[in-house]
Amino acid sequence: MLNFKQYEGLPKNASEAIEQCVLANRILANEGVLDGFGHVSVRNPENSKTFFQARSIAPEFVNKEDILEIDLEGNIVTNTNFRAYGERIIHASIYKYRTDVQAVFHGHPTEIIALSCLNIPIRSVAQYCGMFYEPLPFYDDYEPGCGMLIVTQKEGDRVARTLGNALGLVMRGHGCTVVGANVQQMVMNAIFLRDNAKIQYLALALGEPKYLSEQEGRETTKAQYSENSLGRCWNYWVARAKKAMPDLNF
Repeated sequence: MLNFKQYEGLPKNASEAIEQCVLANRILANEGVLDGFGHVSVRNPENSKTFFQARSIAPEFVNKEDILEIDLEGNIVTNTNFRAYGERIIHASIYKYRTDVQAVFHGHPTEIIALSCLNIPIRSVAQYCGMFYEPLPFYDDYEPGCGMLIVTQKEGDRVARTLGNALGLVMRGHGCTVVGANVQQMVMNAIFLRDNAKIQYLALALGEPKYLSEQEGRETTKAQYSENSLGRCWNYWVARAKKAMPDLNF
């Protein structure tokens, strides 16, 4: 039997937040949502004005020693020679504007990029993806000369303002950014947004999809965000990551 910690919701201290950050990286890499690029972060429960994020490394290889502490201006607090992700400012700005957000994901799922190029709003078509019943905000206000990367404070703040109170936003030709009230919810949102985009893409190829209504979306979201559903999915994803990555031993 695989040994892993059961779902515990918000981390109680910085050590647990770092561990959850590692697990989120590994899970999202194992589930094919993150590849060599993309990144996640977790707010520091001991200091809400900093967050934890891996150094600039492929998510599949992240371990505890790779985690950096970063402030809400994107400055690296950790005394290190490691290089941080250039787009860490996305995370910093979101944490600054959204006190309810405890975890952030940014990645580049193929199906989401395909829909973004056509400016097709991503809306819930599958019951288990009901949390996206309201179309996500669309970002297409890139800073000239930055290669469509979000690396300046000015643009990071622009992304955060575009996000508003939504669960995430779609970025034209780039990917998406997703948030969560805890790490488990952020991971669920990232995986299910990718899945919903894939189903929506296939449905659009066949005809006009029937999207979830607002009532259906609210009801399914309540079910998916319950402690039982979050715990069930989180433990499943952790077990799959541990099976695929034997070095993940906590």
